[in-house]
Amino acid sequence: MEASRSEISAAEDSEEVTYTSVKFSHLPRAKAPQKKRAPCLWSAVLKGLAVGFGTLSISLAIALIWKMSDCHQYCPQQWVAYRGSCYSFSTEKKDWNSSRESCRAQGAHLLVISDTWEMDLFKRIQAECFWIGLRNSTSSGWIWEDGSTFNDAKVHSNSPVQNCAVLMKDQFRASSCEVWAPWICEKTLR
Repeated sequence: MEASRSEISAAEDSEEVTYTSVKFSHLPRAKAPQKKRAPCLWSAVLKGLAVGFGTLSISLAIALIWKMSDCHQYCPQQWVAYRGSCYSFSTEKKDWNSSRESCRAQGAHLLVISDTWEMDLFKRIQAECFWIGLRNSTSSGWIWEDGSTFNDAKVHSNSPVQNCAVLMKDQFRASSCEVWAPWICEKTLR
């Protein structure tokens, strides 16, 4: 039995199209299986390297500063280390002889400038006025505390009674040994 053409065309005309919508409630999604990944070690390795290099850098900087400044454990506290010697700058004032005795009581002597390096250091300090270990001997001229003669520079003097020397700014000046002034002690590093 065949349907006539008129029936088919009538059926086609009467067909209704129905649409529907489907709403899904919040259902859990199926998760795609994840691959297990090895933990990322790079961040831990980089952190370790950074800490290691940082520690090494700090250690090297401290060692370099220690070496350059001659900062050594054998200098007493409050003393300054420079090129194998320790220096102390007093804050109190005494006459030259009392200043020398104060240095001796500490196992030191008044400053003896023995080379141009040391003189350059004290020129840079621009000290206002400090007793040093230089004294005028009537027979031998100016002599350092260690017995060596002073030949390198001139001691500025305005009176024959000025037989002790102070370091003032970057010059050696003669002064009466009775004047009260601060002093510089020096001792060799052990």
